[in-house]
Amino acid sequence: MIVHHHHAHRRAAQGFPHAAAPAKKAHLTPGKRGWQPRVAGPPLTGDRGTRISGHWMPPRYGMGRGALATYPSAMETDTMGALAFGRHTFDPARCELRTAGGAPVPLGQRAARLLQALIEAGGRVLSRDDLLRRAWPGQDIDDGNLRVQIAALRRALADDRALIGTVAGRGYLFAGRAERRAAARPRLPGPAPHLVGRVSAGPGLVDDVLARVAASRFVTLAGAPGIGKTALALAAAHRDGGTVAWAGLDAAGTEEGMLAIVAAALGCMPGQRWSSAAGLAARLPAAPRFAPALLVLDNCEHLADACSRLVETLLAQCPELRVLATSRQPLLASGETVLRVPALDLPPPGETDPARLAGSGAVALFVARAAVASTASPRASTPAGSMHDASTHVCSPDVASTAFLPDAADLMSIAAICRRLDGLPLAIELAAAQVPALGLRRIAAGLDDMLRLLQGPPGATTRHRTLRAALDWSHVLLPPAAQEALRRLARLPAWFTLDEAAAVLRPSQSAYEAIDSLAVLAAHSLLVVEHGHGARFRLLSTTRAYALSLGNS
Repeated sequence: MIVHHHHAHRRAAQGFPHAAAPAKKAHLTPGKRGWQPRVAGPPLTGDRGTRISGHWMPPRYGMGRGALATYPSAMETDTMGALAFGRHTFDPARCELRTAGGAPVPLGQRAARLLQALIEAGGRVLSRDDLLRRAWPGQDIDDGNLRVQIAALRRALADDRALIGTVAGRGYLFAGRAERRAAARPRLPGPAPHLVGRVSAGPGLVDDVLARVAASRFVTLAGAPGIGKTALALAAAHRDGGTVAWAGLDAAGTEEGMLAIVAAALGCMPGQRWSSAAGLAARLPAAPRFAPALLVLDNCEHLADACSRLVETLLAQCPELRVLATSRQPLLASGETVLRVPALDLPPPGETDPARLAGSGAVALFVARAAVASTASPRASTPAGSMHDASTHVCSPDVASTAFLPDAADLMSIAAICRRLDGLPLAIELAAAQVPALGLRRIAAGLDDMLRLLQGPPGATTRHRTLRAALDWSHVLLPPAAQEALRRLARLPAWFTLDEAAAVLRPSQSAYEAIDSLAVLAAHSLLVVEHGHGARFRLLSTTRAYALSLGNS
């Protein structure tokens, strides 16, 4: 896995000659959140705190000497969300109060309305009339009913009964520090994946990702379309063991849409509109601001600049937050560490030993996926010996061992197919899924038209349903000059030099423009760069097939 620390322009990061590195536009980060609503009326203060209802309120309630209480304002309180204060959690929708270690206590509708009104007041004193209107709207109610409900709330709070204070002659106030509990966050998009084909890297690959996230706080998993970035991020999220917020950004078409998805993942109140990263950071609940958490931003490439601004802002405002992003290109944010996700390992050409063939990551993935496809197919009973006409799509080793048992000849055919596909996991999975219908021989022959062959199941995500769809997603993000360069470079041999690339791009692009196009393609993970005595470049076979199809059309 290749690691980059980005603080400069993509071209310089890729090590291209003559590539200037213009300064990245500075992004302003917001200051610390500063809302501090005052308690209505002049509290009586002293060395011990504030005196309310004959009780001294210690500083832990935010009412100590010389300091203002920091309560959430009414507009920041979700009327249907849970509110947490001290050992207690209050659910207005269920009219329940839960104390740590205990069962929920039903409060009744009137008492729940009173408690919610007091909390939403943000430390202000509410009069008798205020509370009666809130709990008994439109009714003429005796003060005794109010006192009964206040007493019931204090009994429910038990040792913390003094949180509901009486201000003589004025009314009641809530003297605690309440926070809206994080809204239900999107769950991780699946169980911890079994990274078939990554066994050679072992748990060390996932551990390496988490170690770098812990060290730098911000890591981007970058790589070609279908290389397995999301699967690796999901495995890391499950392995992390702490609080994880997952934000899948492939459906976000604008910066506002991206901010809304991230806000929901971090537990912000739903239904709000977010126009800037600074606004989002200022309104985060306390948990992601001050407690350790991992935020995963999946599929950032189409909103790279907006994601860069967001991450820089969040890391500045949330000292315990860590960010793991997946993108086909680096985000170029301050402090970013880029891990290039490698292709699966391939057996060397000419390898014939069945154990070594089966032990390579690419062959192992093909066999595993073909097993699932075979068990789901009516042809799953086909004998293994004739499996040049069948194969799989699994996750379970038990299924793989019973549904598809390739012999030595089959393994050699599979290895040849995987080499043609450059060890790209998505392409291997799509090919393996065709085994029950086509068999190994026809798949190998069909790779001459791999874009037509590599079709996914209807249930796959839009971008991963076909190999063409995965590459379309990358192509549309390229500037016109890089799109033209991609089509022309597909005519070159497997490996080519900078001079050869510049020659094929003339006269529409100058030598410097050619360098820039190569840098853009490399940054978008569409061009492989090998550094030695002189840089060499190549397109993956899947990318070359796609680029040639564009030229033909």
